[in-house]
Amino acid sequence: MAKAEISLQPYSIREYLKTPEQWKDSMRKVREIGYRSVQIGRVAGLTPQETKDHLDSLGMELSTYCGDLFSIRDDIDGFIKECKLFDVDEIMIGTMPAEFRVDREGYEKAIALMNEVGKQLSQAGIYLAYHNHAQEFRRWGLNGVRGIDLLFDELNPDYVHFMLDTHWVQSGGGDVIEYIKKCKGRMQYIHVKDYRIAPINYHTWFGATPKEFAEIGEGNLPWPEIIETCKAQGINIFIVEQDNTYLRNSFDAVEISFNNLVKYGLKA
Repeated sequence: MAKAEISLQPYSIREYLKTPEQWKDSMRKVREIGYRSVQIGRVAGLTPQETKDHLDSLGMELSTYCGDLFSIRDDIDGFIKECKLFDVDEIMIGTMPAEFRVDREGYEKAIALMNEVGKQLSQAGIYLAYHNHAQEFRRWGLNGVRGIDLLFDELNPDYVHFMLDTHWVQSGGGDVIEYIKKCKGRMQYIHVKDYRIAPINYHTWFGATPKEFAEIGEGNLPWPEIIETCKAQGINIFIVEQDNTYLRNSFDAVEISFNNLVKYGLKA
């Protein structure tokens, strides 16, 4: 069976993943929604084999693996073994370690480390992937460089891919479509969540723009164009992630995103 085009990052439902049994039950619920694919890392309280056995029992697979940069660096062989177990070719780091985010020098140290870790992973046919937030779009000084510019200029595409996040690109002031195009040949998977302007019922000035995370299709992003642009570049797996669902139950939120992606033509 072909890989599912719609995957879920379970950070979206993290309040229901606090124990191994909760995690197993939540994966059942995710499967009942229609997801056949998830993006996970090491699950607390379960061995990788136990994790795989449970997903196998539900007819589920992994889109990509994930971990933090230092953990991957310190246990390269373990992460490679787990990628082979789950049959994935990419490990995403969810964010840059905080100590590197401060200035250009920090970014350059992080980039050097990512290139080195990616080079080691590449020997096993695995890419490292960088997942952005809005912070990478911060500019240092008048007409200064931004972190996102350094990442594109200095990450080695032979070893390190991007895994753009649609909401965070928009939040950082970037054009989502243009950044997807900029990643041509450097991205296999994309994180998707919508970007919504909330009602201004708690501000008294017109300049306020209360930005919210949103379910796919319930915000401002141009999903048909996003999907078309991705597919034109060979990006065929869309990983749903929603950092905050506000007053909506998180299972309901990821179900809305799943159903709307199906309506936009993606295969479950």
